[in-house]
Amino acid sequence: MTQSLSFFRACCAGRTVPSVRVPALSALVFLLALLALLSGCAGKRSATPVDPAAASASWQALQTRFAKAPAPFRDNLSLRFGTEGNTRRVTALLWGNGDRTLRLDVQAGIGATIAKIAQKDHHFLVYTPMEQKAYFHEGANSPLLKIGVPLPLDLFGLDALLHGRMPAVFGTAYTAVTRDGDDLAFALEGGMGGTLVLSPDGRPARWFNADWRMDLTLDEHDSVQRVDLATIRGEKAIVLVKSRESVPAFTPVQMRLDLPEGTQLLPLEDFVR
Repeated sequence: MTQSLSFFRACCAGRTVPSVRVPALSALVFLLALLALLSGCAGKRSATPVDPAAASASWQALQTRFAKAPAPFRDNLSLRFGTEGNTRRVTALLWGNGDRTLRLDVQAGIGATIAKIAQKDHHFLVYTPMEQKAYFHEGANSPLLKIGVPLPLDLFGLDALLHGRMPAVFGTAYTAVTRDGDDLAFALEGGMGGTLVLSPDGRPARWFNADWRMDLTLDEHDSVQRVDLATIRGEKAIVLVKSRESVPAFTPVQMRLDLPEGTQLLPLEDFVR
């Protein structure tokens, strides 16, 4: 019995084990103490390691399955955003040729356009017809946050995400992988950074970093049907794809955002929600 007690003390190295005389304890008390020690040792076991081959297979499935080529499109979207108990809903039409030029018209109610947006490379322009003002922005950071839409993406990132071009959003490499239930969580090296959670067959389920959490619902064509977003500040957003159209390429005129004469042009920093 003394040898057994020494073994359990060794198993739970670092835990304080009372020095007792075993013969002085009843068999029941000793058994309970023994079970408690074993339970403490079990709690120190490390998490189930991830099989590197399984992680690599899941990641390569993502890269292959979602390696889609950009193409002309027109999407009808529903967006709901705000904080708990204070949200607003708008509809939007997003269109482009799959290149570095995109257009987005946002409506609140029937026929009431509240914003017309164009982005070309890192140049962003939003026109508000009701105010007859236009705001411009230049830079790689997402300007949608400034106009009150809580998305950690610019329009190009939103386009790639909704159409299932995942490597363009999340990158092509990872630095570490851990388990997330039956799924695998990959720490991203490029793209949006943060952590991307994949099912074993490479379908993305959610993404998160220190400030954001994004849950993805995919359709049968591996395109994103719904995006649920939340921030640590309590902001939430839902992007729902109501319909998709494959269309002929848009002309330069259809992609251009023309400003009416007399429109006041201001930097985006002056935008007030």
